[in-house]
Amino acid sequence: MSELLSIVKEKLRHLRKVFSNNPKAKKAFKLIRRLVIILIIGLIIFQLFDIGWVEVLQSLPSNPLFYILFFVLYVTLPISEIFIYRQVWPARKRDLFKAMITKKVYNEEVMGYSGEVYLYVWGRRHLTKSDLDIIKNVRDNNIISSLTSNLVAFSLIGVLIFTGLIDIGLLIDNVDVVYATVGIIIAIVLVVLFIQFRKYLFSLSLKKTIIIFSIYLSRFLIHNALLIVQWAVAVPQTPLSIWFLFVVIFIAVNRIPFLPSRDLVFMWAGIELSKALSMATASVAGMLLVTSAMKKSLNLILFIWLNYIAKSPELKEMEQQEVSKGE
Repeated sequence: MSELLSIVKEKLRHLRKVFSNNPKAKKAFKLIRRLVIILIIGLIIFQLFDIGWVEVLQSLPSNPLFYILFFVLYVTLPISEIFIYRQVWPARKRDLFKAMITKKVYNEEVMGYSGEVYLYVWGRRHLTKSDLDIIKNVRDNNIISSLTSNLVAFSLIGVLIFTGLIDIGLLIDNVDVVYATVGIIIAIVLVVLFIQFRKYLFSLSLKKTIIIFSIYLSRFLIHNALLIVQWAVAVPQTPLSIWFLFVVIFIAVNRIPFLPSRDLVFMWAGIELSKALSMATASVAGMLLVTSAMKKSLNLILFIWLNYIAKSPELKEMEQQEVSKGE
């Protein structure tokens, strides 16, 4: 098994090296990413014209609590990641906060997981750990984050099923047997995979893993609860089960790897979902439009501050490495 994993890793390294040293492949990838963003923006503009721009603008959130919650939600991720990475990295909280803000900007505005690349470069410059240890720390945290978000998503889907918003009984006759069978199979597969591949895919101790998982779980629960409150403030008198469904879509979109501008994708999906659920589509569109605009504006302001005003050297190093790869 170890030999097989070594062969797979070596092939992946070779493919990554070939791709990184091929200017045409890099240009093609950038072009595809831009085309995806243009397509998403085009779909959103079409949606807004279909709803009516005047109606959307008249339906923008007016409650100040909506905007207060936006700023609270914005900082929940970087603040929680300070406590998460302090479990493995002996760095100052202030430095970690700046790094996590920049990581967030890269992931949201450039491409999914580009923030992790930045974090690796930052770790090399600020930590005394080896490159391999830094990579393992970032990788392990991503694994725990993914497991936590999937756990929250599956739990919410269970809530949606039991509240009747998703009625799988219309599709399957013996629902109870299906629940039990699927649950047992998933549990067995997860346990076997974890035991079999833990030493190959994970390097954190059990104690550290439990602590980091607890922080991630708390963050996900708090963040998603505040997100539902924010949406409920903007579009009141909407059933809680519908907001649960929106959270599931939100989590799913944010787990898609290498996806640029995830907030725009969620905005498009949210508008389509509101139509399917016969919601106040103009209010939903206005809520998501304002959120996306504020997020992009704040990301731009913070990126400029960290890049130029704060003169962050690690960002310049990352850009220089990207330029040198393309030459």
